[in-house]
Amino acid sequence: MNTKGVAVVAAAVVAVVVAAVAMALTLGRDDEPGTDAHVHIDPITTADEVAVAVMAGIHTWTPAQQQSPWDAMHAISDQLTGQMADAATTRPDPDPAPGQWPAWARSGDRVIGAASLAGDQDPVPQDANQARRLVTVQQKVLHPDGATTPLERITATVELKRTGETWKVASYQYRSVGE
Repeated sequence: MNTKGVAVVAAAVVAVVVAAVAMALTLGRDDEPGTDAHVHIDPITTADEVAVAVMAGIHTWTPAQQQSPWDAMHAISDQLTGQMADAATTRPDPDPAPGQWPAWARSGDRVIGAASLAGDQDPVPQDANQARRLVTVQQKVLHPDGATTPLERITATVELKRTGETWKVASYQYRSVGE
């Protein structure tokens, strides 16, 4: 066999080996990205869960996209009743916002509210139609560069009412800020 024939056979062997390796890698890999679409997420149903979720939602803001904290309350209005539901339907005039709001908006900051039940509290009775929960909210400003700035801790009394099988927040009142 001449040199040209050997080169053609060698090139064919290399091509077959490369194709076999590529096929083995492709068949051994799942190209579909992972998903949680099959996971069932339980709804928020207890008074405690609703109080915590609503207070976190009310205290989570995107100033560059929202006019004021009212937008956050309006976004979760389906979890509110009574005074809170009324307040969430119509933007107040004037529309109050923290003094830092314009600076947060300019810099693209987000304010995230993390809430939890404060201390040990008696459980809400199964047959209750009203509940009062003490909730602590800790807000942090998330800056575009990844840095965070903690804000003052808030403790609030949250009044809830059961409407049908669903707990909703009727009102809240700050008990302390920064303590």
